[in-house]
Amino acid sequence: MSGPVRGVLHVIHGHGGGTEHHVRALIDASRRRYRHYVAIAVGEHWEVEEHLDDGGLRTFHFERHAGEPWDAFLGGIVATFGVDLAHLHNISRCRDGIIAALANSRLPYGYTVHDLNFACPTITFLAADGMYCGSETDAGVCARCLAAQPAFRDIDIVAWRARHRDLLAGCAFLIAPSQWAASMLTRYFPGHAVEIVAHGAPSESGAILPGVLRAAETTVALPEDDVPTVAVLGAVGPDKGARRLERLVELVRRRGMRIRFVVIGYLDNVHGPWQSDDATLTVHGAYDSRNLADLLDRYRAKLVAFPSAGPETFSFTLSEAWAAGRPVVVPPFGALAERVAAGNAGWMWTDAEWRSEESMLARIADILAPANAEAFAAAVRRARAMLRPTLANMAERTLARYDASCLRRSFAGRALRRLMPVALREALKRRLS
Repeated sequence: MSGPVRGVLHVIHGHGGGTEHHVRALIDASRRRYRHYVAIAVGEHWEVEEHLDDGGLRTFHFERHAGEPWDAFLGGIVATFGVDLAHLHNISRCRDGIIAALANSRLPYGYTVHDLNFACPTITFLAADGMYCGSETDAGVCARCLAAQPAFRDIDIVAWRARHRDLLAGCAFLIAPSQWAASMLTRYFPGHAVEIVAHGAPSESGAILPGVLRAAETTVALPEDDVPTVAVLGAVGPDKGARRLERLVELVRRRGMRIRFVVIGYLDNVHGPWQSDDATLTVHGAYDSRNLADLLDRYRAKLVAFPSAGPETFSFTLSEAWAAGRPVVVPPFGALAERVAAGNAGWMWTDAEWRSEESMLARIADILAPANAEAFAAAVRRARAMLRPTLANMAERTLARYDASCLRRSFAGRALRRLMPVALREALKRRLS
């Protein structure tokens, strides 16, 4: 091993998206201070990336043997790579294993609240009707809600929260990217101190959100007219409002309104490039965030909408929209509402408006109306002037938590049993083959 003395193991789910982007951006901004390892942990199969001093990486594939204690499995990885603490980001695909491993380990660990999965297995507090439940805490109400959803009907919500309460009790640090996310964690798990550390602006790292790099992206042609375009950004599934967007498009058609929508990103059922016959809806497909301002210009998008069915804990795409100088319209809850209220670079639907696609669309039409051009121009100016959280600040504040955790809880990880060189070679070979 070379470079920094201390090492940190990041645990993620491997689904990509904002969580993985955040981890990789944090690594890029802090590799001179810590050695970084990323565990893409899926059940008993863990891919561990060793991030090298020169920006490269080696990937090892580890499998837990039948009957092997979880703390021994984790301990072998920790000892082999000289890990001093673990940073949990998302444990949804290794929940049982990591909880068991950390319960019997002296390894310091912390957690960043990327979502509210610890409080509710739906992750985004979606009730049986597919809409935000309002962050219900009553266990009886929550049990009935989960029972009405086939994917969650077998989950005991009391036991679910108890397991995560125990895990949180052992955390050396807790970080949330917004006040709303921190408040939600302490709403369900009181008594914890949570530090607010906003995610650094994605454009600074040059990372791709959400998809693959396209050096010269090709747009889908829109009709040459003056119909205003409203953009929706990112990977848009049901929780981000995919079905709501489809209903908004149908309303535009039925009412003959002069509005069209473009998804710069993709829907869960349309990955793009694609356009409806009447050009009311266009899907661009995966995009490079460094091209977003140009894409919004080429699609003539004036406003960015977030028709989400549930809350978000931060939203990289909101940062992207403001970086491109576009005002936004967002739901009246979650980090989106918090950030818009603080910066005034957009609008919030009222609760009544958000619950009705007809009212959502009416508000969009009002925002874009010529009579409101002055107010809209002022929102554009505020969007362009928005200060964005920096990667440097995010890294500095996060590493301060790492430093304090290592000093507060001495970890004799080097005393654990390291993996034999032949086992390490096999782990590397399995990944390469």
